[in-house]
Amino acid sequence: MTKDQELFSLFRRVGSTGLVIFERDGLLMRRRDPSNHLTLGDIDEDFVRMLRRLRELNFRFGFISDQRGMDAWSYGQPGFAALTTVLDELLSIHEAIPDFWMGWNLLPRAGTEAKHPDDHRRVSVVDMILRAIDSYDVDSRNAVFVGNSSSGMQAAKQAKIAAIVYSDWRNDKARETQRLHNTLERMVSLGHRRTA
Repeated sequence: MTKDQELFSLFRRVGSTGLVIFERDGLLMRRRDPSNHLTLGDIDEDFVRMLRRLRELNFRFGFISDQRGMDAWSYGQPGFAALTTVLDELLSIHEAIPDFWMGWNLLPRAGTEAKHPDDHRRVSVVDMILRAIDSYDVDSRNAVFVGNSSSGMQAAKQAKIAAIVYSDWRNDKARETQRLHNTLERMVSLGHRRTA
């Protein structure tokens, strides 16, 4: 992990088609109760299988997050680095290694000392989306944001890229992840044809 102002990131070049930016928490990982720690059961296996199919199609993809660490309320570079290492190795084993991981720093509000993890101001999600697009020199028509938060959807709109709302912990996860995969394949392929 490297520190770039308030942004922690890891970039590599694995895929070469389009760019899919996923919110990590709530998609790859289930958001947990404050008292719980991450377990392998918190990783969505159907979602990981979908990532492997995207990798087979040579799509570029990666994750942005709020740096939640190994325990649900831990934040900051050490927790983000530890969790990212575990997730990166897990996805690598499943042949679904991402092109990038990015986490934004949680800063205390001016003049206050944060007493609770929610008492923070986030660095712009729009900046992270734009950083990913810029890092891979991708036309915005070839970029898609996938998330389940209203702030993520708003950020994608401000960054002028397509967005998909995905609620991954429904009863029929396999059908939802297949639907997401089909939608991503169609959107990225269409964007690629428009810019070719």
